Amino acid sequence: AGFALVSPALQLGDFADVRLQFSPGEGWAASGRNPKNKAKSTRPEGKARKDSEHGTVSLKLGDAARGETLKFYLFVGSMRQGPFECNFAEQVVHELQLKVDWRKHLEAGSLPLCLQLVQE
Repeated sequence: AGFALVSPALQLGDFADVRLQFSPGEGWAASGRNPKNKAKSTRPEGKARKDSEHGTVSLKLGDAARGETLKFYLFVGSMRQGPFECNFAEQVVHELQLKVDWRKHLEAGSLPLCLQLVQE
């Protein structure tokens, strides 16, 4: 729900062309801060995902990294989630549900998102 934001291509360890997509979730979509909420929603019933209350971060690796598995922590501000293990041989994009309300972790109007690779 809400507007998705897509990062430019990032370098993550040895992996180039990594992209993050942040979707704000139902909590924000239903709030008065959402400009679309000021008008009556035209979204069809059932389209909103109930499991994305706090939003999601999707992770996509470039073509060169297909088949790789990444293990990492996701930081939303100073809050750590994970570790997550994503196998890119199974699927190209992995979606991670945020467990915290990202709106409480804004810093000067920005949301710091960080991935920290787990070395094994």
